[in-house]
Amino acid sequence: MKIITMFKYLLITLALMLLAACGGTGDVESGEPLLTCNVPQVPNEAGSQCVDPEPISCPAPTVPDENNESCVVGADPTLPDPVVFAGEGEAVLFYNRLADDNYEGYRLHSWNNDVCDAYAPSFDTSDWANGHEYDGIDPNYGAYWIINLKEGYNECANFIIHIGTEGSGKAFGDVDLTMPLMQDDETFQRMNFTIHGEPSVFEYPILSLGERAVAITGASAHWIDLNTILYKPSNEFTSLIKLHSSATAELEVDIDTGLNGDTVTLQSSNITDEQASKVPHLTTWNAYEGSWDTSTAKTLIKSQLVIAGYDSEGTLLEASYVQTAKALDALYTQGEDDANEAVLGVNYGNNAIDVTVWAPTANNMMLNVFDDAKTQVHSTPMTLNTQTGIWQASLDMQYDRHYYRFNFDVYHPLTQQIESLWSTDPYSLNVSTNGLYSQLINLADEDTKPEGWDTRLIPTVENPEDAIIYEGHVRDFSARDNSVTEANRGKYLAFTELNSAPMQHLQTLAQNGLTHFHLLPITDIGTIDEDVSKRVDISDTLGDLCEQIDDEADACKTQDKNSTIIDLMGGYLPGSDDAQALANAMRSLDSFNWGYDPHYFIAPEGSYASSPEGIARVKETRAMVQSLQSIGLRVVLDVVYNHTTSSGIWDKSVFDKLVPGYYHRYNEVSGEIERSTCCENTATEHVMMDKFVSDSLVILAREFGYDSFRFDVMGHMPKSSILAARDAVQAVDEDNYFYGEGWDFGEVANNRLFVQAKQADMAGSEVGTFNDRIREAVRGGALFSNSSTDGNLAEQDTLRLSLAGNLQNYILKDFKGNSAKGNSFTWNTQPTAYALDPADSIHYVSKHDNETLWDQLQYKHSTNMSIEQRVRAHNMALALPLMSQGIPFMQMGADLLRSKSMDRNSYDSGDWFNFVDFTKDTNNWNIGLPLAQDNEVKWQEIMPISANTQAAAQPQDITFAHDVFNEFLQIRSSSPLFRLTTEQDVIERVGFHNVGKAQQHGLIVMSIDDGEGLTDLDPAFDALVVVINATEQTLSHTIATAADFELHNVLKNSVDASMASANFATGDNEGTFTVPPYTLAVFTKNQGESQGVGLSANATVGAPDVVPYGSTAVFVRGSLNDWGTRDAFEYIDEGQYRIAIALSAGDYEFKIASEDWSTVDFGALTDADKDVVENQSEPLTRSGANMTFSATIDATYVFSLDASNPENPTLTLYNEEPFIGTAIYVRGTLNDWGVTDELSYKSKGIYTFTKTLSAASYEFKIASEDWSTVDYGSAEGDASVMVGTAEQLSVAGANMTIDITEQGEYQFIFDASDLNNVSLKVLNAEMFAQTTVFIRGSLNDWSTDNPLMYEGDAIYSTSIELEAGDYEFKVASEDWSTVDYGGAGDTPVVAIDELTPLEAVGANIALNITEQGIYTFKVIGPDRENVSILINKQ
Repeated sequence: MKIITMFKYLLITLALMLLAACGGTGDVESGEPLLTCNVPQVPNEAGSQCVDPEPISCPAPTVPDENNESCVVGADPTLPDPVVFAGEGEAVLFYNRLADDNYEGYRLHSWNNDVCDAYAPSFDTSDWANGHEYDGIDPNYGAYWIINLKEGYNECANFIIHIGTEGSGKAFGDVDLTMPLMQDDETFQRMNFTIHGEPSVFEYPILSLGERAVAITGASAHWIDLNTILYKPSNEFTSLIKLHSSATAELEVDIDTGLNGDTVTLQSSNITDEQASKVPHLTTWNAYEGSWDTSTAKTLIKSQLVIAGYDSEGTLLEASYVQTAKALDALYTQGEDDANEAVLGVNYGNNAIDVTVWAPTANNMMLNVFDDAKTQVHSTPMTLNTQTGIWQASLDMQYDRHYYRFNFDVYHPLTQQIESLWSTDPYSLNVSTNGLYSQLINLADEDTKPEGWDTRLIPTVENPEDAIIYEGHVRDFSARDNSVTEANRGKYLAFTELNSAPMQHLQTLAQNGLTHFHLLPITDIGTIDEDVSKRVDISDTLGDLCEQIDDEADACKTQDKNSTIIDLMGGYLPGSDDAQALANAMRSLDSFNWGYDPHYFIAPEGSYASSPEGIARVKETRAMVQSLQSIGLRVVLDVVYNHTTSSGIWDKSVFDKLVPGYYHRYNEVSGEIERSTCCENTATEHVMMDKFVSDSLVILAREFGYDSFRFDVMGHMPKSSILAARDAVQAVDEDNYFYGEGWDFGEVANNRLFVQAKQADMAGSEVGTFNDRIREAVRGGALFSNSSTDGNLAEQDTLRLSLAGNLQNYILKDFKGNSAKGNSFTWNTQPTAYALDPADSIHYVSKHDNETLWDQLQYKHSTNMSIEQRVRAHNMALALPLMSQGIPFMQMGADLLRSKSMDRNSYDSGDWFNFVDFTKDTNNWNIGLPLAQDNEVKWQEIMPISANTQAAAQPQDITFAHDVFNEFLQIRSSSPLFRLTTEQDVIERVGFHNVGKAQQHGLIVMSIDDGEGLTDLDPAFDALVVVINATEQTLSHTIATAADFELHNVLKNSVDASMASANFATGDNEGTFTVPPYTLAVFTKNQGESQGVGLSANATVGAPDVVPYGSTAVFVRGSLNDWGTRDAFEYIDEGQYRIAIALSAGDYEFKIASEDWSTVDFGALTDADKDVVENQSEPLTRSGANMTFSATIDATYVFSLDASNPENPTLTLYNEEPFIGTAIYVRGTLNDWGVTDELSYKSKGIYTFTKTLSAASYEFKIASEDWSTVDYGSAEGDASVMVGTAEQLSVAGANMTIDITEQGEYQFIFDASDLNNVSLKVLNAEMFAQTTVFIRGSLNDWSTDNPLMYEGDAIYSTSIELEAGDYEFKVASEDWSTVDYGGAGDTPVVAIDELTPLEAVGANIALNITEQGIYTFKVIGPDRENVSILINKQ
């Protein structure tokens, strides 16, 4: 606080006092006493009275004190009052953007903790991606939030104001702020004010921070090659750009003297195409050139650098730090013999040990050598190669197996200082305990290899599609397995015990066709303490844990400390939270972690070795790989190049110490490290990080024997990097297969920085990406729902596309009857199918992320589903990837019904929740509520599911599941027809039946042809048929031309007794396949002496109907929608597109076009033909004239586009209502054949009428008053109508009859959407009959407090008072089984005032309430298979 004492008033007072003492002169008459005043008042100019002095002048943000003597920080009484004050139990927070009023998108993130515990719901927590919106904007003080406080709130509250989800969007910098809630100033109690960019909280209104020195903000300047710097000035008056530098990192801005340091004036230039290709996200920024040579640049780049913007008079206006990564690439990697061609790390030769490290910005690099006790025994300066930026030193062979570290000086952008640092080697081949030291080691030494390492036999696969992958974790594999030697449990060496239960399990799988074992990350992990004395596992005692955590866990105060932790956990009640509380207490101390926290990328993890010191971890890793290969399994290593466990100058930072600001991806504006992946994102787009990826993978493949690599968050890496690395690795191992997570998110999304290794862009590369389409379709439960909603049928189509290899160009007839290529289907706003080769797609339904398959499906199954049915459903789900073209991938233990007790994120949940029992005694179900950190919000939902005895698998269930899985492994691995290697083969051979509009839900029928006319791939078969029956009843399906099929030989002897009822029956030029409930069956058409007739892929659908404009969306665009893309056509079939649009009477102008106005752009033939006449076909032409249409009445009009000739389409426009102007009635004995019961038009050709009927038989028709305009009766020989069954109608058809057995309200649904296929359905309007149904969710603790009341016309409703916040709910009966409706998809959301379809046994529905009030929930029927919900605020 700056205190300014103003002396002049004191001097005036003193002078007046002197005048009084000596008599004075002027207006005061002689002899009169001189006026004296009490401080702070002073005489007025006339000296006639005492007055308050003028307020002293204070620089913002200070104000005069109460005596008007000093400037202090405090409330300014001259400022206007804010528009809102805090009420009782409230606080108000203001956020002022002085530079603009752009508050849109800014959110408040708030949370309680032990220090600041003040918020009431919904402010007690918030989702970072969807925080609290502001309540209003004060014209002076900016956006404000009115915050609810809890009873007994304490003195402070935590908050962050931000936009977006990245750290660069934080309004006050990378800080968490707290607001005081007990202010001294009574006027502004619980009122707090903030200013953008200022990490301070003010307890009173403030409008200015006063004059301040220009701040050096962010790091938004980018040095991209030898002489070019990109920068986007933020001040419109900036006209001159200078580069300031300081070799000692002492740049600062003084309010009087400006920015110090050495300066170079930069000249404006233009960015070239070559430069733009390096930084596509910066192409709109200004380019500036500096005049310096390479040598100067290499000196300059070691300094602290700031770009400064000046106005024309030389006044500093702005400044920002400079990022140098691209310049380092230009300076050190562009030549033929530069850093990226060099060999880095430790290399042995010529009786010496050569150590090299790339650190071009470092100075004074020293190599320090340590003995086993970590005592320094040698130190030598390293030599810098100025061409490459590589430091080098040679050591005598006496230091072999010693440890080493570097120390050096370097400027670090995160601290903005020259730092003296110690670092290990990123190329470390081996390290000491906890990676504190790198080790000098020669991996060619015999004692680093298990016996037989160099002569081991490595299994091979002919094609990538032959792979079947099983994902496991070192600790899961054996940590709790008693058949493994105790010392080896949870260790590498457990894999060498071939007679143990885990290895026997793998051998069985391998014998039946498993080819690859995928290891979760096992290079050195930053989050497991390798010092065993500091670890606590569940085999230790409670006392061991309590000693480490100072008795903080509740169990330390209540349980016997001599008991082992595993015994205590086993004694807790299954539905309690006791086990998770204990697991949570030891999370940071135990040996368990998935391993996605890489400290090093080559050296193996030490906690999995018999000792973290010496060569044990190297030799034992190799022994593990060798053992797995010896049983016929290729070994996959999960690699994590997208982030590191640490950065900056912290202990476990490596890359970011040696070359600060280079190996990690820094935000282009703020200069903060990006963390969208979870942690410190790496910059794999930079040349030397790209080199490191390739170098390290080659070492892992060559020296450690890994046969394949799986890339974590591969979409954050460049496609070019992955392909280059594969080339390098395949030079060592030609069969090595790459696959990874091709997700598209974060700062790199949409190829913003480079072409990513994401799903769409890896198509055709034969680098696999995980297919999340099949994952969600299966785990969402749609297939097993016994409900044929549009959402479920769409998911069934998604499954078909995945079974066909997830191929872009595979043509499938969808549930609406449309045939289109796979990339024309839509999934989560993306094309459903994205692959161009079967090897592009990794099909999975369960892996380490999220709940296990068993756990997830329990959310979807009805409560009364039997354990037998649950196991069968699980078996089917797990078999789907095995039946798919592409590469199947399974989580270890999925074949054993593996459960993690519903834990959705068990990355550090410990050995209790991650247990896999290879003895098949338990599947680890219901062993306690899962850890609160990621699961507490679902505990109330989990408890009744876990307690359901029908979900508890017994040993015989687990054994059955395992045996069934092995049967399907055999089936897949025995035939190349399940492993087709080209897109064309899949398109020609794979066909689907039971498709289109009339398909049976829950039934997928797939054929694979190997008959005449095709290359004979499998001499055993002419065709295969896979039938998937996911329903609770036996189903049959007939396929034209199918003949001579029989159940697969493996299934004839299946452990599944019900498989015996699966059969094939030959008909007249057709064949019928019958499969029992919840069963996947494979049928074969066995080949004779030569190739015979197979089963055509088009046997059911014929030649496919291809959508004319493919995946391009087509719109009606015109004055009816501001020429936008609101009104998209729906493709029907045979070239027909259609859309219904509600129009008010009036004139409209429009065209038919795609979003880009080029792929599709059709109008009238000429301007003279522009008028579109209702019900008349109009020819269109490309780039034709705008069309016009006059709507004579308010109505919904159908735009029907016939594009069967794509280049010469026609358009017909007509009123959607089939019988416009004509009233239609239900006429019959229920109303004396009169016209009292009029059908009401709804939409899309649907009319309804609801009436209370007594129990009786009725005769009726659907007709107009004149019995001629409309007259529909039964089209069937039997004219009886069954309640709940659709009846086909025909013009002038027979009178219909209906038997009403129970008095009630019934709804007649007349479907005239297709006048060639008119139907009627009569339903009980009270669809839930005698069952009381409730809104149940977090809004009422999942209780039955809010029953839905029937209000008539097939509508049930209830009203609930809700506070603002986020809720989840379902529509369900008390028993959760008679009625259970959720939303469609995995994460359904309902919006206020929007009709939303429900799905039987669907997922919990998310609801966001932005305003407190009473909300009415309306559940609308009456069709139980087509229920929807509408929520309104009263």
